[in-house]
Amino acid sequence: MNYIYRMPVGFGPSWGPRQGPGGRRFEGSVSRTTFLTWTYATEPDQMAQWLPPGFRPAADPVVTIRGLYNKDFAWLAGRAYNYVEVLFRAVFKGAQDEVEGDYVAVMWEGMADACLVGRDEAGHPKIYAEVPDTETRDGNTYGEMSWEGFKFFEHEYEGLVLGPWPHDKEATTPIAPMEQSTMVRPRLHYKYFANAETMEVPDVAYTVMTPAGSYEQRILERWTGPARVEFVRSCWEDLPTFGYMSNAMADLPVVEDRGGAMTRVLRGFNDLRGSLKILK
Repeated sequence: MNYIYRMPVGFGPSWGPRQGPGGRRFEGSVSRTTFLTWTYATEPDQMAQWLPPGFRPAADPVVTIRGLYNKDFAWLAGRAYNYVEVLFRAVFKGAQDEVEGDYVAVMWEGMADACLVGRDEAGHPKIYAEVPDTETRDGNTYGEMSWEGFKFFEHEYEGLVLGPWPHDKEATTPIAPMEQSTMVRPRLHYKYFANAETMEVPDVAYTVMTPAGSYEQRILERWTGPARVEFVRSCWEDLPTFGYMSNAMADLPVVEDRGGAMTRVLRGFNDLRGSLKILK
């Protein structure tokens, strides 16, 4: 059996979403996720500033800001965490490959373990922030992110009140076709690690694609309606490691508000081993 290793390597094969004790895999398990999504069109020239080499904005320069509120990850022995991701509709063009998809600009995740594993193994741009569960405020669903007590993000979905998880629908809801899922386009990541001696030069710098429809999904509930999303501008003292990222999002103009959505999904787990592709 071929094992995955991750620092520190001296203790043996690592544990995580792609490999448990003894090489165990978690394929066939399910998790429960509430997606809260807001999309808007922005200025392509400004989006282009935040894209890595080889990328350009798509003809429709859409930004998607999505909160994922999760339960029941088998690889965490039933635990879970929440996260918020920013997606830019973009095109990667390399020497061999050209793909339009959702470039994953950043993922703020509420568990450091998930950040480390995703960055090291899959090239996902994950960083840590506190991402608590949503709450109901004045008949709306509200969520936020913070770091060391500084709130830098909030989103609110007007008229949406989340009830208990619809367990009764799980057995009778069919698997959704890809075009109805929450992953209708490939996801594009830029994996980058600096050289230990010459840190201005990378050891690793390439684009990784997760194919569209990589996760089996049963759509249990849907909602669409107005949403309000805000990144709060910060100074260096507020967010000394990633404030420049959230400030970039605060400055990205909204040309056309495409509205909010909520989707409750029973997701079949995919550890992505054998699914990821390095684009060239």
